[in-house]
Amino acid sequence: MVWLVGFTLFASAFCLFWGQLLVGKLLLPLWGGSPLVWDTCLAFFQLVLLLGYLWADWLGRGRYPELGVLIHGILMLAGLKFLPFEFRSHPQPEEAFPPLALLANLAVGAGVPLLLLSGTSPLLQRGLGKSKRDPYGLYGASNAGSLAGLLGYPLLLEPRLSLAEQTHLWRGAYALVAGLVLLGGVGLLLKRQGTDPSALGEPVAIGRAEPSFWGKGWRWAGWAFLPAGLVVAVTTLLTTDVAAVPLLWAIPLSIYLVTFMLAFGGIHPNELALGTTALLACGAVGAQVVGWVRPWFAVLPLHLGAFGLVSWACHSQLVRCRPPAQQLTRFYLWLALGGSLGGLFAALLAPQVFEAVLEYPLLLSLALAALAPQGGRLGLGLGLGLLLPLLLVHFRFQALFHLGAAVGLGLGWAVLALGREGRRGWPRRLGVTMGLVLLLGQLWLPPGLQVVASERSVFGLHRLVEYRNEAGSFRSLLHGTTLHGSQNLDPQKALEPLTYFSRPGPVGQALQRWRAQLGSSPAQVAVLGLGIGTLAAYAEPGDEWTFFELDPTVANWAGRYFAYLDWASQRARVRVILGDARLRLQGIPDGSYDLLVMDAFSSDAVPLHLLTQEALTLYLSKLKPQGWLLFNITHRHLNLAPVLAALARELQLSAWHQAQEDLTAAQRQAGLAPSHWVLMARGSLALQSSDGDPWQPLLPQAGDPLWRDDFSNLLQVLRWS
Repeated sequence: MVWLVGFTLFASAFCLFWGQLLVGKLLLPLWGGSPLVWDTCLAFFQLVLLLGYLWADWLGRGRYPELGVLIHGILMLAGLKFLPFEFRSHPQPEEAFPPLALLANLAVGAGVPLLLLSGTSPLLQRGLGKSKRDPYGLYGASNAGSLAGLLGYPLLLEPRLSLAEQTHLWRGAYALVAGLVLLGGVGLLLKRQGTDPSALGEPVAIGRAEPSFWGKGWRWAGWAFLPAGLVVAVTTLLTTDVAAVPLLWAIPLSIYLVTFMLAFGGIHPNELALGTTALLACGAVGAQVVGWVRPWFAVLPLHLGAFGLVSWACHSQLVRCRPPAQQLTRFYLWLALGGSLGGLFAALLAPQVFEAVLEYPLLLSLALAALAPQGGRLGLGLGLGLLLPLLLVHFRFQALFHLGAAVGLGLGWAVLALGREGRRGWPRRLGVTMGLVLLLGQLWLPPGLQVVASERSVFGLHRLVEYRNEAGSFRSLLHGTTLHGSQNLDPQKALEPLTYFSRPGPVGQALQRWRAQLGSSPAQVAVLGLGIGTLAAYAEPGDEWTFFELDPTVANWAGRYFAYLDWASQRARVRVILGDARLRLQGIPDGSYDLLVMDAFSSDAVPLHLLTQEALTLYLSKLKPQGWLLFNITHRHLNLAPVLAALARELQLSAWHQAQEDLTAAQRQAGLAPSHWVLMARGSLALQSSDGDPWQPLLPQAGDPLWRDDFSNLLQVLRWS
């Protein structure tokens, strides 16, 4: 029976995690790639998990929890009526507030099956609690299933199956889990025969819970809050400031799940491990204070090691203070509540109140203060001795009055409840926690960079920096670690396009030949992705240039801090349309543009839904018969040329490409950057003028991946070297 329940828990968690990733992929072409969409999905999944645990707690608190498992299995089978997943497209702005409309869409299209899956694990463990002494050990099987879903989706399922095939396969997997739950319920009821009914005990009613029980509940939630917030925070830090590598987000989440498996498997950190935890955590905070983000192969292990050890210690504390099996579902409900609050804090609240990724060192320091009574004081003392001088050097008194400092203070007070068992040391913990929170509420700047402006939102961290070298003074826009454009501050050179858009480079050559084909007629141009507006430097009198930009901060800064848009608007009609480019293009009349440029980046990533067969079909419909498509595929980690070669072959387009990689030191100092561009057009396009022409035909090869809305595979185009 234990093996059946364990396999059911594994399969249920696998199916739940896979379903969440599948739902997100299904929504991408319908709702666009805005962070608002992902944040709304995150809030929905957290809410569904909470409701599922609440349902399991209500159903499992009766005298016969085995009967609750049977009822749950019957309802899961009935949930097949709500499959496969079906979602509506994005509503027009006047129809509904997008987050509310998306939440309603998710609730109708996927809510019931995901909610029932969420309640399976605690309900089954509660049902087994009377026949197995410690059902908590089976929580490892549930987390193993989540880990298998996390790694199996991008490595096995996504590269081989279309979304339609995945949807049908997921329906079959859900039916299998429902059958297993039903079988488990029957088996538990049969196994229960012959036992003493009084051994089951009475349920613990919420209305009669003792005050100490509620205190324990908030303590459980607090220990779950810290690692859940950290997994989001460390992912944000690594993908924003260290390396925007595809699938990097999967590593912290995998570590998070493994620490759950270790803790609930009875493996807990000893004194040495706790000391190492404190030392590494202080080192990770110090690395962020001094702006240490290179080399990534040293920084990544530091942050991931600190996060993993802190999560392991927090989850071990959860295991140590777990209640008897009769209160298992209530325990998991509090755990889900704390995890949800931690994830929502780091994903939604922190970008609004912190100017940089301060939630990461803040949560680390709060975890250290909570864990201090458990051991590792030597490592904590050494770490603080190295860290505190760095914090004091960067201290700014006026920053204490920012909203972020107030939020940190509130969390600092709340974390004291986690260390109540060590009452004697609470004044010291209070002092250390408050001091760290106050010191962490500062805006740290990497040394040597003059930051003109910095703004953080759900789209990421933007920095406007100025620097000087032998070639002159420059102003640049950075999104995380990715450069999105630079401008020379010399008024005589301010309108010269730089970085990926220089006149001697691929885009300058392509636009010169396009102008020659177009003649003297004014041009209609669409640019997906604004950056700092550098491409506006190519505008001619009478032209009409339309930029589509997802991020309002980028749109504001391009006109406020850079001169390209202002100059172009004096000789041509220039407008900026906010929103997801693919969704906004659908409202543009067909045959409107002579040229469409795809230059939409999110940090160092190209939104996948802008490089599918359906997306290119949309672009072609908006072009005039002789119009050109121009793609910026410059990327540190992905080779996107094979994707565009396959799309050109499928849509019968001529395709050329040029990769400008060998720049001299003088060119780099002058603000130029390596770039890779692809040019497409209908019919034949004789672009190459001589044997030495840098533009080369982009010829499809066997095995080139054809991306569609229902299929894409990042692993196939990842640069492994």
